[in-house]
Amino acid sequence: MRSVLLLGILALPATAAPPRDEAQAVAERYLEAISGEGDDAGRDLLLGGATLNAKLFTLENWRIAGREPARVEQGDLAVARKLMAELDKAGRQALAKIVTAAAGGDGLSLTEVSQEEAARLLAPTLERAKAFVDKLPWLAYVARVGKEVYWHPKNPLRPVLEQAGTSGRFTLELHLFQIETKEGPRQVARVWPLRVLRLRTDKLDTGWKILPASDWNAE
Repeated sequence: MRSVLLLGILALPATAAPPRDEAQAVAERYLEAISGEGDDAGRDLLLGGATLNAKLFTLENWRIAGREPARVEQGDLAVARKLMAELDKAGRQALAKIVTAAAGGDGLSLTEVSQEEAARLLAPTLERAKAFVDKLPWLAYVARVGKEVYWHPKNPLRPVLEQAGTSGRFTLELHLFQIETKEGPRQVARVWPLRVLRLRTDKLDTGWKILPASDWNAE
């Protein structure tokens, strides 16, 4: 009897890997495109489309080294747009103050604004950024709120929110993968994040997209 039980245990199939969901399938399709393993059209999975640099970017190799649990955030679209508008307004006002200081009669130039003065001038912007992060942390994360690249014209979330409508609810689903690549003659391992997201509102569904981090932001 003991031998029969042992044989039965040995005959059990190995634990199967979890099935690939849509987010992982999109991540793999994009990685295959930039590594030359798959259809180059996979580059168009980037949110906002592939820029020229993104179309030229390549990887020698890759593997998915890890994955974090999905983040799902639901919120009011009008609130999201209001938070972004207030942050943008604070940024414009801070920039105007810096430019005014640079053009002042004391001969102060823009490059001569001290770190302390710049921090004081930007304080309202930081306050609005914190308000955004506190209220909608994952939408703020995707928009790079609190980072310099938030203001970059290639930030793809700006046109997405413009198309999303002005009222109603939104649902953001975010999956963060850790990708390992081996680079250079010595094949040094590097692990970096790949973010897959989907934003849905009453008027818009982005579908599963890759949050770009190619030519305008290393983060």
